[in-house]
This record gives sequence, structure tokens and C-alpha cells, in this order.
Amino acid sequence: MSDRLVSVVIPMYNEKKDIPYCIRSLKAQTHKKIELILVDDGSTDTTIRVANDTARKEKIKIKILNQKHGGPGKARNFGAKNSKGEILIFVDSDMTFDKDYIKNLIKPINKEVIGTTHDNEIVLNTKNIWSRCWGHIRVSPKDADKVKIFRAIDRKKFLDLGGFDPDYGYADDQTLWFKHKVKPIVAKNTVCYHKNPENLKQIYSQSRWIGASIDNLFTRTKIVNKLFPFFLYLISPIAIPTLSLMKSMKLKKVSVVFPMFVFMTIRYFGTISGITRKAYLDINYR
Repeated sequence: MSDRLVSVVIPMYNEKKDIPYCIRSLKAQTHKKIELILVDDGSTDTTIRVANDTARKEKIKIKILNQKHGGPGKARNFGAKNSKGEILIFVDSDMTFDKDYIKNLIKPINKEVIGTTHDNEIVLNTKNIWSRCWGHIRVSPKDADKVKIFRAIDRKKFLDLGGFDPDYGYADDQTLWFKHKVKPIVAKNTVCYHKNPENLKQIYSQSRWIGASIDNLFTRTKIVNKLFPFFLYLISPIAIPTLSLMKSMKLKKVSVVFPMFVFMTIRYFGTISGITRKAYLDINYR
């Protein structure tokens, strides 16, 4: 099955720092039949130029598609529709991979298995204080079977199911579970690496995106949805110190108490901003 063409779809939004490492990591894969599709989601920095420069230096062919800023779900769908591979692989631009990642990720896919997820996702920037505050949440072989995100999937099946639904925002890559109750199987020995947000601007942006994607009984009720941000503002003097203390105690390190308070303040108000954007502007992307 090593002769199967796979299309790797990567949404990009202001990723000039990370995209070179992602491209180089994909070039180093032992599975060589790769169509590399980068979908620029309206970047305002030099992401496209950096991607092209990296591809030229590394002598790897890439296809860059452009769309108006609308979030990674739309970008992934756009890339999938313009792909040629038998199998689609969806990764993020801040990810890097072990050399056998793609080979092992696609190995289980057959007539019965439509897609897979990886079994080990490791946080790289754990020395950064803000990354440590965010948490060492990652996929491990112990809990990979709980993951609902497809990293590799049969292209025809993906398109038949309608692709990703951008309305889910931050969680749009779990669309196939939410809508069809379809889960990937875990592909063994599939190790990848990613970064947590590592400065306050990134924390705010990521939190805003997550906040705009919150979907529960509160946010589905229009009146409550519009009042919910104001309620969160009112309780912030109590909520932020409480959340900061709880997370600091969980990490069991006194040295993180003050940074955690700063982190939680930024994350809390970033989340409120996202909820507000969704309620009043119907925007659920970064």
C-alpha cells in the first residue's frame, strides 16, 4: 500500500515562524508519494513567501491555495476538494512529525477502516512558562482511542460525508463525530509534536477562538447567549483568582502562582471576547 498518493492539507494563518519546520518534517517522511497542499486562510504576514522560500530551498513541490479568512475548517475543505490523493491527511502548521508518521498513519486504512488518528502527540515548548500554564495536554497511547479527530481519512468518504462544518469553530475537526458519530481508529507508532501558545497575544487569540466555539444549552438560547458574556465579566473578580489557584495547585509549583494569575486573566477575557464575537458578530474563527 506504500504506492498510495496522500494529500496533506495544512491550513495556514500567520504561520511564518512554524511553517518551515512543518514542511521540512513532511519532506523527511519515509512515505514519499505526498501531495502537499497549503491553504492560506487570509494571512496578514509573510507566511506565503516563507512557505514558498522553504519549499524552493528544500526542493519539495507544494501547492498553495488562497481563501478569504474564514477559519481552518473552510481551509481544510478547500484543500480537500482541490486534492488528488486517495487519502487525505489533516495536520496543523505548527506540527512536526517522526519520519514514519504518514506511513504508519495510512497503513490501517482499507475498505472497512475509513480513517485514523495518531497515538502520540507531544508538546515541544514545555520550557516556556506560558506553555506550562496552558498545560501539558497531549494525546498518549493510553487515551488515543478517545480522540474524535481524523488525521487521515479516505478522500471519497470524507467528501461524501460533507467534510468539516466550520460552524463548530475550534472543534470543526470533530465534525464527523458530532454529525455522523463516526470515529477514527488509532494508528500505532504515529508520533507528532506541536506547540502550546507561548506568549500572551497567542494565549488571547487561542482563547478567543475557543470561546467563540463553545456550544451548550446557554449559547444555544439567543437571549441567554447575548447576556452570558456580561455575566462572566461580573464574576471575573472571583473566577480568575479561583481558577488560577486551582490550576497552580494542580501543577504543585509555587513559582507559577503569579504567572498563572496573568495567564488566567488573559485566557478568561480572551474567552469572553470569543463568546461575545460569536453572539453579536457570528464569528467563530481566529
